Amino acid sequence: MTSMDKSSVYTPKGIVFSPSYNCPAHCDHCNIPFDNVDTSIELQIETAKRVLAEGKALGLHAFQFAGAEPTLCEDFMVEVFKEGRRLSMKAHRPPTNCWLGGDPERLRNFFERLSDAGWSAGFRVSCDAFHARVPVEWTARFLATASEFFDLNRFIIGCCDIDEDRSRRRLELLAHAVRETGIEASVDCNCLVTSAGRIKIGFWAPTRPTWKALPDSAFSFRRVSTDPEAAARYDRDAPIGPFGCLGPGGVGYFWLDPNGDTRACCGNSNIFSSALVVGNVTREPLGAIYERALTSQLLNILARGGPVSLAIEAGAGDLLEGKYTHRCELCAALLADPRVLKLS
Repeated sequence: MTSMDKSSVYTPKGIVFSPSYNCPAHCDHCNIPFDNVDTSIELQIETAKRVLAEGKALGLHAFQFAGAEPTLCEDFMVEVFKEGRRLSMKAHRPPTNCWLGGDPERLRNFFERLSDAGWSAGFRVSCDAFHARVPVEWTARFLATASEFFDLNRFIIGCCDIDEDRSRRRLELLAHAVRETGIEASVDCNCLVTSAGRIKIGFWAPTRPTWKALPDSAFSFRRVSTDPEAAARYDRDAPIGPFGCLGPGGVGYFWLDPNGDTRACCGNSNIFSSALVVGNVTREPLGAIYERALTSQLLNILARGGPVSLAIEAGAGDLLEGKYTHRCELCAALLADPRVLKLS
């Protein structure tokens, strides 16, 4: 196989575990269609531990927890992290809306168990207007309690809003709530500065969930470009260009649903697209699923040039004229089109 061929091959970077799709927050911009999923289903811990070992044998060295809200699955996170650490695999920061901050005793117990297991990855904390059901006091308690067990310099805060000033006002409220816990805190241009550490802040334009009707005014849209140079831009207003999202230079991970369905990519807007399901780890080894993914024409087009190339090769270039917040939303539109599904 030539190096050019390799650039077109599906290449996962690690494993993402979604132990459950249960989350009481139901944030407006969440990609999970809570009305259509069974939130009682949970991925078994032993299954996840087996998958970690199989992933390690395949050359995957990283994993992450996602969901819904992964911190509500404490046993899963603690036990699977222990196995990952035993295998010398890296745990990436999981996302959290800090719902657990509403239950101080449960939160402390969880952090104690994670700390005893050797957790050092931190968390990606969300703090924006979309999290209407999560008071900033809960987020502050999450951070204050975490500071007793972990290095807050390893945490980051994400603000997902087209209005950065609105995000900054919410961050000022958060800083006040943190001070109420007894920890000094203030907001500078890109950090929540506390006496327990500096937490980097990121401001991102929200991606629009494909299953839920939300007003266009809540989002900023990006044009689509077939110019390869467009994919090299990383600014907020960069056009969606041909980027090999599932190739060696891409961002794809094996994504495990609570029922064991294994997706070649989560895709911000595509979590529930069956076109991305390449197997189920409750019925077969991860290695067999990986081998199947390598032969997928659809996945290898995405590995080479992302959804822009997929649209062109499937004869669905008309979809490039739509309004999209992110390449994953474009991909979701493509994966619902019969012309594209012929390639899967």
